[in-house]
Amino acid sequence: MSLPETLKKEWFIFPLLLAPFIASFILWDKLPEEVPIHFNFQGEADDWGPKWINAIMLPLIGVGIYVLLLVLPKIDPKKKITSVQKPVSAIRIITSLFFVGIYAFVMAASLGSSINFLSYILVSVGVLITIVGNYMNSMKPNYFIGVRTPWTLENPEVWKRTHRLTSKIWVITGIVMITLAFLPSILESAITIIILITILAVIPIVYSYLVFKKIDSVGVE
Repeated sequence: MSLPETLKKEWFIFPLLLAPFIASFILWDKLPEEVPIHFNFQGEADDWGPKWINAIMLPLIGVGIYVLLLVLPKIDPKKKITSVQKPVSAIRIITSLFFVGIYAFVMAASLGSSINFLSYILVSVGVLITIVGNYMNSMKPNYFIGVRTPWTLENPEVWKRTHRLTSKIWVITGIVMITLAFLPSILESAITIIILITILAVIPIVYSYLVFKKIDSVGVE
């Protein structure tokens, strides 16, 4: 499928990506000159900056990531991924929705809302990880998306087994993150989330190495 056909298929994303810019234009005069741009583990703002960071830069990041994921197949040297490969398309869409959600929160915080940052982020990231994890199992070998270690890129079977395990870990971790958002002790949840993110990153890497060594030792291609 060509790029114009892909864009036509994903037409609904463009109003969503455009909406933050329209909202920023409408709310610009209502925003204070200094807005919260960083939040601590208690969900409280602990750093401030000019309003254009939240109103303009954040929506631009969302658009930039969508465009990047859209053009990756064009710059893939061996054309191992396509723009319509279901996992790639799903990740592109859910990431766009994630950034729109983050924009909605920071703008609400900029206007004085008392939404708890940590709970909001735990739910948002949890949903993102769960959905992306669901598609990890069907991700084909490529240089850009997935668990890209020397061992997964070297051997398709290592890639397959690693992403099968990664899919399960990400889905379970995402659900745990969502659950943590509703626990009364937010600080402990924040500490736990750091541990969970570490698990997400470390286990697939170590596992890919172990699977590669096992396959290599028995001479399985």
